[in-house]
Amino acid sequence: MALTKVSSDMVSPDPTNASNLSSGDVPLAQLGNAPATDTTTLEDDIALLGFKVAVNGSLAKYNLVDQTEDAFMDATGIDATASTGEVRDAANYYAGTSAAATGGTITTYVDGANTYRVHSFLVDGTFVSASTGSIDYLVVAGGGGAGSTNAGDGGGGGAGGMLSGGGATLTAGSHAITVGDGGAGSTTAANGVNGGQSSIAATWVSVGGGGGSTSNTAASAGGSGGGAGSNGSASGAGGSGTVGQGNAGGSGGSEGAGGGGAGVVGAGSGNGGNGIQNAYRTGANVYYAGGGGGGRDGGGTSGGAGGGGGGSPTSGNTQGTDGLGGGGGGSGGVSHGKIGGSGIIVIRYVDGALSAPIDMVLQSNSTTAETAPTKGDIVMTYTNGAGTATLNTDLTAEFSADNGSTWTSTTLVAQGSTGTHLIVSAHDVTRTSTSGTAMKYRVKTLNQSAAKETRIQAVSLGWS
Repeated sequence: MALTKVSSDMVSPDPTNASNLSSGDVPLAQLGNAPATDTTTLEDDIALLGFKVAVNGSLAKYNLVDQTEDAFMDATGIDATASTGEVRDAANYYAGTSAAATGGTITTYVDGANTYRVHSFLVDGTFVSASTGSIDYLVVAGGGGAGSTNAGDGGGGGAGGMLSGGGATLTAGSHAITVGDGGAGSTTAANGVNGGQSSIAATWVSVGGGGGSTSNTAASAGGSGGGAGSNGSASGAGGSGTVGQGNAGGSGGSEGAGGGGAGVVGAGSGNGGNGIQNAYRTGANVYYAGGGGGGRDGGGTSGGAGGGGGGSPTSGNTQGTDGLGGGGGGSGGVSHGKIGGSGIIVIRYVDGALSAPIDMVLQSNSTTAETAPTKGDIVMTYTNGAGTATLNTDLTAEFSADNGSTWTSTTLVAQGSTGTHLIVSAHDVTRTSTSGTAMKYRVKTLNQSAAKETRIQAVSLGWS
């Protein structure tokens, strides 16, 4: 049987006639099965464009029609009450981070490429760190008290021992901080009292400064040794210092000798030894642990740089400076020896070095939809600070249309990258809640540790 070719004039209405497409009803069977258009790529591109607009314009969270964008240029888009573990970095991303270390007076400063966080202790306390990390430390003990005498000149107090180091490892946990007091000056024909030791737990311990002596007796040993007193014709021996922490006090003079400093031996019949400079506390060098000046019959003596008290033939001698660990100034004649200065402990580290990655829940503030949606879309960018996050295991995303009462889980799919940021998305996810227009997203980073840190760079939530 011969076959008849079907022509357009055999089909009514004719779909090839343009007028039928606007005025007639063309049966669906005549239009064929046109494939559905996949708009996933377009939706991702719109979200990424929104992120770039936010970054370039330093914009807070902002809304489009049926969509909200947040590239974390500030924290206004995040519900801090409902979120947990979240810390916004200065580089504009969120990651789960343990609480910062606590204890002492906390300050920060910038030195070159590093921002340092500093904990200064002038009194006893506790330093608490959530993680093990690298620190720089300064531990200065209390300075020794100066000697006095009624028949000669008292020696200056030795500086408190000074320890410092960089790149040391401090373990996680609570660490007892002890700050040494200055030793009392002598009020009788006796040596001044040694300063108290300073320590970070039992790990770093500095020895208190040695007391200066009276008459021609031996001065006390310490972090730095006390200076020897003199009876006008003979002098005792200066106290020895502790290796790695200070120097010996002066001896051998006809008047009171200076206490030793962290950097220099105390002078016989003279000034206290200078301390050593350190910049850990503020970024600028400061002298610590100067020895006290010796007492003398005529004229005064200088304390060593670093808080050493000055010596005097009268009551003009001065005490060591608190917070620097300087030795007290010695007396000549009938005045008393002066007290040493208290010590200090400084712990500094690169900001963030003692914070550990932890799991995070990052929940947005709500955005009101014009009408109750039935579906949601999430587009997100992230980076791996450490390790590699597994989608939908280490990194998950949900959305809610009822202000967080009910959450709809999504299945995130990798969509490539933009620069160093990885792109993931979930589109046309049917909501599980039955009503509501208060739209929120909730992102979780899970299984976080020192070996795995996931950083959320930007999130877009859409709905339809």
